[in-house]
Amino acid sequence: MLHVTFIDPSENEIEANFEPGDSLLQAAVHAGVDGILAECGGGCSCATCHVILSSAWAGTLEPPGPQEADMLTFAVDPTPQSRLACQVQLKTEHNGLTLNVAKRQY
Repeated sequence: MLHVTFIDPSENEIEANFEPGDSLLQAAVHAGVDGILAECGGGCSCATCHVILSSAWAGTLEPPGPQEADMLTFAVDPTPQSRLACQVQLKTEHNGLTLNVAKRQY
């Protein structure tokens, strides 16, 4: 089974299984990851599923599209590795990806 590892705001590591084509948000919800609010339900309209990718994975995902880039301006303390979990589609090559859930969401 393919998996990603979320590090929640309390520094707990949660391994989440995924199938290719799932979003990071879907993987997080199925695994019960704490700290991802996703108030818009994954519609890229709230920035409450803000995650920060490990720099080791930089460049392995498609870059944010214009709508996601705009929504990231509303995230708390975005970084160059910030993404919205609802917008990241996982592929087989993302097996083992590690990321942090933002410490604070709106």
